[in-house]
Amino acid sequence: MAPSSRNAILDGAGRAFGRLGYGACRVEDIIEEAGVSRATFYKFFDGKEQVFEAVDEAFSFSFMHAMGAALDPEMDARDQAEALLDAYLRWISGWRELARTIWTDPTRPNAHTMRDARDEAFAAYIQVTRDLCNADGAPEVDELVYRGLLAAISEIGIWLTEKPRHSEKDLIRARAAIAHLVATVVTTPLLDPVPRSVSYVSRPVAKSK
Repeated sequence: MAPSSRNAILDGAGRAFGRLGYGACRVEDIIEEAGVSRATFYKFFDGKEQVFEAVDEAFSFSFMHAMGAALDPEMDARDQAEALLDAYLRWISGWRELARTIWTDPTRPNAHTMRDARDEAFAAYIQVTRDLCNADGAPEVDELVYRGLLAAISEIGIWLTEKPRHSEKDLIRARAAIAHLVATVVTTPLLDPVPRSVSYVSRPVAKSK
């Protein structure tokens, strides 16, 4: 009974936070969504911040599990990239409303630490993307290119979360856009470096005497 009650609270909290956002969500909203009593809620959690931490942890674990399950050393690089892409889109489809709150809601606890968590995730997936591209014979490119690619993928994911509801057509459109970006990175040769005559660093203006 206890594990199922706790899981019911987490499920209800995920729906409540996703629907209302962290700041507007109350314990009463979570209780109503979960279908449990106040006594049952407070048996497991002290308040909405503690239950949000548990939901956030489950969200992160779910993402890592979805990506890890899609990794297969027997796949070639291109098939592996497609498997990761499909796993990501299936995952974001299932967590759409909560993802919006966790990724973009400034009222959530420790919102200022999200950049650190995002940077860690970027560092890990930049390495995965680089390894896949190198294994497929693609030329090495600047790490900033990979960072830009992953930022674009993240923005497409946020686009999906911000839609009131998304259809299979939206998911197919998102997949096509990401596949196009990845293919562009892998197949496009590097542009020429900045010409010597061009400077992007502003110089201080000399004061007139």
